[in-house]
Amino acid sequence: MYQWIDKDDKNFPESLGHIGYPPMGLFYEGDISLLKQKSIAIVGTRNMSEYGRMVTEKFARELSKKYVIVSGLARGVDRVAHESCLASGGKTIAVLAHGLDMTYPPEHSELRARIVRSGGLILSEYPEGTTLTKQHLALRNRIVVGVSGAVLVTESPKSSGTKITVGFAANAGLDVYVIPGPINDPTYEGSGEIIRDGGILISDPGDIVL
Repeated sequence: MYQWIDKDDKNFPESLGHIGYPPMGLFYEGDISLLKQKSIAIVGTRNMSEYGRMVTEKFARELSKKYVIVSGLARGVDRVAHESCLASGGKTIAVLAHGLDMTYPPEHSELRARIVRSGGLILSEYPEGTTLTKQHLALRNRIVVGVSGAVLVTESPKSSGTKITVGFAANAGLDVYVIPGPINDPTYEGSGEIIRDGGILISDPGDIVL
């Protein structure tokens, strides 16, 4: 059911060699050729606000018309990004932090199946039987970056795994786009810091060109 692609395969993205600790290969389910298409990662908080949901839906819908949408199948921004892409008829890639024989969170099992049925792709560097850990979650983010041409942050609090993804993107030389939020909203404190540290502030999907 699950297949393996190694670094010598023609579909293996060259960009994966530019991240820290590049994987020797990836386990996958779905259309591996999506790795050769232009893509953008959409990332952010698991505890999103209504504003964050609105902008994530808008940007994912519009960007999916031109790019493959990459995210991590987590709650919050990840889920909304995947679902909005599918609703628009786009293709999406989900990168997991555990073996492909499980789904976390478990309530996203149907979303995962829809991604595959719609011609999308599920990726993991971990073999079957590998369980979820905090370290795997952090390292998963470098794979998200490695298969993407840029990163979009739609909502991030001050303390968030999103910053780990942004760090990997900076090290790989990728542009990081950030949607600003209300200055009095703690769920956007991290977004403000990312902009201050060099993230590109945007207000429209058309601002992103890969």
